[in-house]
Amino acid sequence: MSELIVESDAPEPGPFAFSVDSGDLLALCSFGYAEPLGSQHPLADFMRRLRTEGGIDVTPLTTFYDRDTTDPADTVNLEAAWQDPAPLAVVAAAARTALAADAAHATLLADFPNLATLLDELTAMASSANKHSARIRLSFTLG
Repeated sequence: MSELIVESDAPEPGPFAFSVDSGDLLALCSFGYAEPLGSQHPLADFMRRLRTEGGIDVTPLTTFYDRDTTDPADTVNLEAAWQDPAPLAVVAAAARTALAADAAHATLLADFPNLATLLDELTAMASSANKHSARIRLSFTLG
């Protein structure tokens, strides 16, 4: 099973865990990454609209790397995925708000039923890391 993993380097928050399968959020991050490359998937379109119509910087949701490193370059890239949690909290909350505000997103929520919950939980995780002046990292495993 594919999984999105959230870590913080703060001593206090401990490991983060989602309450539901994180695959829907991994899909959003992945299609958000593919959006500038021309992806026409509904999640890519959602990220495009969030960026262009909402004026939201979606980069924090597209900053992630494969957790299963196989060479030194992978290790460097995984390390480079650490980021400031405040912008991640902002974009996760904005995405959640956009999903709830527009009835046109009902199909997205039907196809990705855990997405709203995952965005809420990611917002909380990033906010927690921010309170501790820590960094946060998104990575994934494919299964």
